[in-house]
Amino acid sequence: MNQELLYKYFKGTASVDEEKQILDWVEASEENREAYLKERMMYDISLFSGDQEAKEKKTVRLIPMLRWATRIAAAVIVAVAGYFMATDYLYAKDAQLQTITVPAGQRAQITLADGTRVWLNAKSTLTYAANFGREERNVELDGEAYFEVAKNKSIPFFVNTEMNRVRVVGTSFNICAYKGSKEFGATLVEGIVDIYPANNDQVITRLQKDEYFLNEDGKCKKTALPSYDYLRWKEGLYCFDDAPFSDVLGRLEKYYNVTINVTDPELMNYGSFTGKFREQDGLEHILKTISRDHPFNYSINEEKNVITIY
Repeated sequence: MNQELLYKYFKGTASVDEEKQILDWVEASEENREAYLKERMMYDISLFSGDQEAKEKKTVRLIPMLRWATRIAAAVIVAVAGYFMATDYLYAKDAQLQTITVPAGQRAQITLADGTRVWLNAKSTLTYAANFGREERNVELDGEAYFEVAKNKSIPFFVNTEMNRVRVVGTSFNICAYKGSKEFGATLVEGIVDIYPANNDQVITRLQKDEYFLNEDGKCKKTALPSYDYLRWKEGLYCFDDAPFSDVLGRLEKYYNVTINVTDPELMNYGSFTGKFREQDGLEHILKTISRDHPFNYSINEEKNVITIY
């Protein structure tokens, strides 16, 4: 099978006839199936390694964290390899699912087949059909992502998460919805966003420009957005605005691919924290700065990527 045609399929730009040709080829023999899986794994690894830029004008860009870059790169390969070892592909005739997974400590930028640009934050997964954009535009998100949706009034764009579903036409917005967190947050930068429950079509609310919606364990509220600073994670700027200490630590774990253990429960009762940090400042600088307002000590086990706060 022609590699160029396979890569068109992986990117979701293959025609219906080309998709059928590939799926028929895969089902023809076990040898073809193995060849397909090998090409798919190499394609996904290249997205994260940066090789794709030289080969295909770069559809994904990852920004490694400074001190943890080597471990992160290894984690990407392990994550991708593990995905293919654990997944039994079902070659349905209608739509093969495509999945982009960003490990802890990474950020990614991708461009979908319709021209929509998506920035994925750490520990986020975006899933969509190979024929995305042809008859529908649906994606599933686990994590945090910023979308600049290409305008198409005839085909709305849907983002599906564990708790809520979002419908737009051509809009810029941010969604934070990690599975298991019991939280869904949506911030509208431009356009209009309709928000639904995950399991029905009854609109909860419509966001206008500069509005923020939060669903926290079933309790919903909508407020005016005081600042866009917290959206600057996609630029490598980490902003905390009156954030609880536990939230700060949770975000640092994602950003720097570490585990943070707090041995003294009373430390978790610290009040909120406000501050801005550049990605290149490094984790130790951030911890030292926070400890000036909320005194604590810490130790770092670089071998295990574990930080203990006491």
